[in-house]
Amino acid sequence: MQLGITIPMERFFKMKKPPYGKKADDLFCWELHVIMLQGRPSLIGVNCGTRFSFVLCGIGPQDRDRLELLAEREICDSFLEAGLTEGEIEAYLDMAGAMEVTKTHGRSQVAYLNKAVELVLWNDIAVDGASARQPILNDILNRTPTKCTGDSELERPVDRLLEKLENL
Repeated sequence: MQLGITIPMERFFKMKKPPYGKKADDLFCWELHVIMLQGRPSLIGVNCGTRFSFVLCGIGPQDRDRLELLAEREICDSFLEAGLTEGEIEAYLDMAGAMEVTKTHGRSQVAYLNKAVELVLWNDIAVDGASARQPILNDILNRTPTKCTGDSELERPVDRLLEKLENL
């Protein structure tokens, strides 16, 4: 699984520039970015093939070495909330392969990330200040119809994800 990180995220975690990843199925690629939500640095992740997204509040520079673990855990928790079974999640992780931090995956995918950031900032009143996990924001992100490269119709990211996973 490829985790494409933005330049602001590189700076936040004081990371070296990551390499470009090898070409992979967009379903197994994610873009990660750091934003401020109600004064707390927060991780936002967007799947490159479906626009399925998650938000995790309250990360810090000390989380640098745990970034892959945090992202995987949040992807899994978000998939559970979307209705996937633990077996389906395990199958996804197996197909995705080992975690790898890379550069972002291109303009379209970064545009998806930027749209997700806008949607989160418009709805920051939904932030649960007492929790790192943000299921309400995740629900807003994943149930708001969007377009994805190659799609002519608006579709909810959660539906797009379930459809793509069903076709594997």
